[in-house]
Amino acid sequence: MVIPPVLCVTGPSGVGKTHVLEHLIGSLTARGLRVGAIKHCRHLDAPASDKDADRLARAGASPAIAAAKTAIGIQNSSREPLLLDLVATFCPDCDLVLAEGYKRSVHDKILIRPAGESDGPPSVESVRTVFENDGPGRTGRDEIEAVCQWVWRWFRGRQALREGLIGAVLTGGASRRMGADKSRLRIAGRCILGRLCELMADRIGQVMVIGREPQEPDVPACAQWHPDSSPGLGPLGGIATALQVAAAAAAPRGVCVAACDMPAVGGDLLDHLLAGRDPKAPATVPVSPATGQIEPLLAIYEAQARQSVEQAVRCGKLSATDWLTAAGARRLAVPDNLAGQLANVNTPAELKALSERLEQDGA
Repeated sequence: MVIPPVLCVTGPSGVGKTHVLEHLIGSLTARGLRVGAIKHCRHLDAPASDKDADRLARAGASPAIAAAKTAIGIQNSSREPLLLDLVATFCPDCDLVLAEGYKRSVHDKILIRPAGESDGPPSVESVRTVFENDGPGRTGRDEIEAVCQWVWRWFRGRQALREGLIGAVLTGGASRRMGADKSRLRIAGRCILGRLCELMADRIGQVMVIGREPQEPDVPACAQWHPDSSPGLGPLGGIATALQVAAAAAAPRGVCVAACDMPAVGGDLLDHLLAGRDPKAPATVPVSPATGQIEPLLAIYEAQARQSVEQAVRCGKLSATDWLTAAGARRLAVPDNLAGQLANVNTPAELKALSERLEQDGA
């Protein structure tokens, strides 16, 4: 299953989010796209929930959904459904999904704020553009058209970045220094593995987990699990498994790999990696500006790398860094402001320190 691109429209109450969404849906459907719409509600019996969903449906959204914790299929759950799971369940045939709300999700966002107001709250991550609006009925035609054009460019860019790839999160490490299963680690109440799977599926459209079977309830259901075909042979063995699975797809694909002990990876860094990809090279790997070292566990391995990776594993040459160097992978410079997203955690002390830093940064 391929997850369509998801774009959230968020902002304070009364600023005209549903009004803007109506215009966006009309503009995009006029271009021939099938657009799904999901409105986040605290309670489905709130008076505005069905009304707003009806408005989005009349604008052309198919389907148009009002979603909350009490939605069908998740009764007695302690958490609200992930936006990604709602998209996978109700909107798999859409070209694009627009969501109202979900300000703490990993998905890209348009932030709508009253004209003249300062920047949005730090809790809103992945804001890609800001639209100033004074509420429904007060929006100029030129401003709405500018937003519609921005969304169209964003959509086309998302399509291009994900072409020919599957995301893969590796969970097969022994976790000796951590003393606990890294695939179950949590920061700020969120499962690191679950967040990485959401991010990968959002950016790339498909994600799989290689290694240990996911145990945490907030790992998205669309993340397909595959046991490591080369257990105990380190990350390169997991990468070989991911390439094998990707090769079995209808159209052979490369894999964008992330390790489950990298909690700081964000959409900006992943976008930078995808945009800097060289499909003609065997792999594309980021270079830390702090150390000058490559990061083999947040990298793209192309389909043509499969045989070489498998050969290295069979010969006991298990260093992913050595393989990337010998294979002539493209080395991608990482901007200084994204360097912190390359951090991984191997010990409880590192997990605590990184958790505190991310909390201070408002992540």
